[in-house]
Amino acid sequence: MMNDIQIFMCCHKAFEFLPPMCQPIQCGAALSQPVKGAVSDNTGDSISAKNREYCELTAHYYAWKNVKADHYGFCHYRRFFCADDSVKYPYLAWGMRPDIPVGDENHWRHAVSEYDIVVPRSEDMGLSAREHYCTSLYHYPEDLELFLKILSGHSPQIMPTAERYLSQRRQYFCNMFIMNREDFFEYCGILFPVLEEFDRCKTLHGDFQSDRVDGYLGEIFTGIFITLCRERGEKIKEVPRLDVCCSAKKRLSYHLLPPESRRRFLVKKLAKKFRG
Repeated sequence: MMNDIQIFMCCHKAFEFLPPMCQPIQCGAALSQPVKGAVSDNTGDSISAKNREYCELTAHYYAWKNVKADHYGFCHYRRFFCADDSVKYPYLAWGMRPDIPVGDENHWRHAVSEYDIVVPRSEDMGLSAREHYCTSLYHYPEDLELFLKILSGHSPQIMPTAERYLSQRRQYFCNMFIMNREDFFEYCGILFPVLEEFDRCKTLHGDFQSDRVDGYLGEIFTGIFITLCRERGEKIKEVPRLDVCCSAKKRLSYHLLPPESRRRFLVKKLAKKFRG
């Protein structure tokens, strides 16, 4: 029997393109007008009203609590999984061209049949995952440390993996993946109770971007969890990420300063030194 694969494309407004096998889901539907053609994340058991803090994680929670499937996946309305393995870099900055290399249903069914988890490629940021989080705009070291303290109390067995992930330079971004049911339920069963406790203790920093902290920490946890799955021997396929509908400025920046290039590392290092 063919596996039931549910891949949700997270959106908060009208979308221009729908990849194969994807179901649009409106994140934060409790806070805005309906998006045509999208499932709302505010039905059943939901945390839709927390979308300003949790970002696309409100869709993850909705799927966990309300959707029965063999595999669960998440992408974004302008960030997709790329079907072209020959792409050199972790992601592509794509313009408005119609020939978006997202593959077809057969391509992704085959990938899911061969691997436990499909994720966008990790990216070498030139500094450790911990340092990258703590020095990024709108991110605060104390938030990460509080999250890790709570995670340690909830799931102490994961902490050696968490420290290994945070101390190395490769990171997984965007809270995107396709997971089998067992892994997805384990991921949610750790992440959301930890974030719930974090919310009771956290300090609000007073601006919209900083207060998206639960989403930022979810991204860190996604990387930790993928690392955990790899360490226990699961098969993980990393594919390029497609950032579509990118401006000419972003596409130019991508070509001049490609991901993982020495030029990008140098420019980021100089910018950090200038800001400091």
